[in-house]
Amino acid sequence: MFLMALALIATDPPPRPAAVEVVRDLITDEVRAYATVRDGGDRLVVSCAPGDYDGARVAFHSRRWLARGNLFTGERPVVYRFDNLPPRRMMWDVNDRRGLLTGNSRVAAFLSGLVGSERLVIRARDIENRRFDMVFRLVDVAPALRHALAACRSAGAGGGELPDGEENIPAAAR
Repeated sequence: MFLMALALIATDPPPRPAAVEVVRDLITDEVRAYATVRDGGDRLVVSCAPGDYDGARVAFHSRRWLARGNLFTGERPVVYRFDNLPPRRMMWDVNDRRGLLTGNSRVAAFLSGLVGSERLVIRARDIENRRFDMVFRLVDVAPALRHALAACRSAGAGGGELPDGEENIPAAAR
């Protein structure tokens, strides 16, 4: 019995599927949508808010405090890797425990890797300049992205679309 309890403690909990939250403002009726992946206390969020910004945004939220970005831009290079593909390095707006990826072409490149993958590893630096990895096991990401971005598109102004329309969103996410 004791060994069985130890075995259960030692195993990772199963990954949770991506969750979708669609919020409509009670005063203005503006829609915001979020597709969220949680794993190991860290979060990965793809969001759209047509009333606040164009297109989609990607953010990760870490359990650890992150090293600050550039004094003027707030950006810092962050390395990420989908499955066994080569790692990519991109500039993210880093502040406190959040990294934000904006820019329609950069978000489109990230989303194309996200929808077809089973695992994402993000490597960042903490406030003591030590490297650490956030590992996200991706379950049901494509349907969650489809739902969130469709909610923003249906709200008008094309807020959930990427700059060149839906063709930038991989077919698996449509």
